[in-house]
Amino acid sequence: MIYFFYNILLIFFIILFAPLIGLVLLLRKKYRCGFFQKCGLMPKEMRAVLSDKNPIWIHAVSVGEVMATAPLIREIKKTYPDIPILLSTVTETGNFTARHNTRGADHVIYFPFDLNFIVAKMIRTVHPVLFVTLETELWPNFSRCLRLNHIPSMVVSGRISSESFKSYRFFRFFFKKVLTNIDCFCMQTRTDAERIISIGAAPEKVTVAGNIKFDLQIPAITDDEKKDLYKNLHISNRQTIFIAGSTHRGEEEIIIRVFSQLRGKKANLVLLLAPRHPERFDETADLLKKSGLPFVRKTDLAASPAIADKSVILLDTIGELAKSYSIADIVFIGGSMVPVGGHNVLEPAVFSKPVIYGPYMDNFREMSKLLQEKKAAIQVRDTGEFIRQARALLADRALRQKIGETAFAVIRENSGAVDKSMEALIKLMGNNQKFKDQSSNDK
Repeated sequence: MIYFFYNILLIFFIILFAPLIGLVLLLRKKYRCGFFQKCGLMPKEMRAVLSDKNPIWIHAVSVGEVMATAPLIREIKKTYPDIPILLSTVTETGNFTARHNTRGADHVIYFPFDLNFIVAKMIRTVHPVLFVTLETELWPNFSRCLRLNHIPSMVVSGRISSESFKSYRFFRFFFKKVLTNIDCFCMQTRTDAERIISIGAAPEKVTVAGNIKFDLQIPAITDDEKKDLYKNLHISNRQTIFIAGSTHRGEEEIIIRVFSQLRGKKANLVLLLAPRHPERFDETADLLKKSGLPFVRKTDLAASPAIADKSVILLDTIGELAKSYSIADIVFIGGSMVPVGGHNVLEPAVFSKPVIYGPYMDNFREMSKLLQEKKAAIQVRDTGEFIRQARALLADRALRQKIGETAFAVIRENSGAVDKSMEALIKLMGNNQKFKDQSSNDK
């Protein structure tokens, strides 16, 4: 009965907002990408490839979660080399990253809309042997359909923010029912575990496994690769590089003010500015024009390398930010000076870079708290404090090195979540009759 009302509400809202949905699809490319796949209409060749394959289906919403799947996929491939991996995403940038920057995934698709007839069609098409979702993505119809088809599912690196917890608690009567369809919850922290249990998860299904984002594969960046990065950006390794990564609306203005102040005392300072969403590249370019700062778009730089005075480089490409952190002197993590919740601070930390972020880090609450306790990152409350802390870092090479090396040590100390999650995954697979039958047939 609860699912009946849930689906009635979904259909009601779709009908009510149909004109608006149509307009958004018409005007915004990012919402059109993968639309037919999200409606359960997969290309014929994809259906043929997935037919009778029974893959392990891993779901990651966007870029950060997609990157975090890499060590998990690597371990799954080691344990089950004959089972294909299907990776699904929601966002356009997440899908692009999955297709171009994630090794090990055999197929990449968009996750279906959570409408009963759509998820039923998609699950019949894919028919996975196991479903794994990152960071507590709860889709009521989808999880119920998995259960009805006797397909086990699990949450890996699960977390529940304080804001989400309030919503879940308010609708506990509904989410308790949804959680019964999930077989295992590998949560990031004890707090996350307690929250999922209080919402309705059975305690025996819940374990604290840690955050798999700490299990990032330490990238091997050679001197030649660094030289290529400098060459492609047309800057010198004698210049000081300030990277502001994954910025959101409202943050670029702050970064521009901070950079203008820092540049006054550091003439060789270069800003590499990377908005989180591609659809905001033009908007950010307009802000830079209005600021009067000399800047160049990365795409224009590639076409016209002779462009002079590149005080600001707008990184208007996808997939280049992570490696670019390796040549930074200081890094700002976006989504943290505005109430977005922050982004993954570990991406620059794996290169031993000092990281600054703002007060809004709820999406990485435990991670940012741990880094601050270890003095491995700097949190600022406002623009003035941002400027003061950035100046202090730029004036003291030893301080930058100390903070960066401490951050890297924190990553080393807290790795291991993938191993704990794999223990739970292997147990689920061992209890999975479909997998046992498939293994017998292969023999």
